[in-house]
Amino acid sequence: MPFNLTTDDILAFIRANQDYAPLIIFLMALGETIVVVSIFIPSTFLLIAIGGLMAASGVPLLPSLLAGALGASLGFSLMYIISATMQGRILTMWPVRNYSGTVAMAQDFTRRWGVIGVFFGHFMGPIRVIIPIVAGLSRMPPSAFMAANIVGSFGWICVFFAPSHLLISSEWFRTHFAESYGMIQGLLPLPK
Repeated sequence: MPFNLTTDDILAFIRANQDYAPLIIFLMALGETIVVVSIFIPSTFLLIAIGGLMAASGVPLLPSLLAGALGASLGFSLMYIISATMQGRILTMWPVRNYSGTVAMAQDFTRRWGVIGVFFGHFMGPIRVIIPIVAGLSRMPPSAFMAANIVGSFGWICVFFAPSHLLISSEWFRTHFAESYGMIQGLLPLPK
């Protein structure tokens, strides 16, 4: 039996299950910031696509945006607490022990930038999951860490999730770029 899935089928599925959207975005953002889990969930790129699909399906942005920020912040916080509690022992555990070069890069980055490094750590790709671990190891004050973490989490989800949602759902975009929108509409499941 062939697996035929049309754009309309995908959008109908998303509309029918839109109540789960914030939970899915929360779990993806959380997974993106947890060591080991982040290897298996390429959330950053998926968030871009999912944002557009949600807009095309008419799913509201704000609940998922807030859920994504909360998930990313919680993941960073867990890694910070675990590393602060375990202290140097975490460096001897798998998988952290296998990435001593990445840990060294994160340590240099955190030493150089401090609390601002936690904010930017959300955007740092391969060293993202190591930044909160290094912050915990270096005994960064929890209040400073959390402030930078919360702002960085919200900034990260806004950069990687919101733009595709806003672009595809934007009346301004459709009005000012009608020709381009028509070409894109032929390629993607955009609202008419």
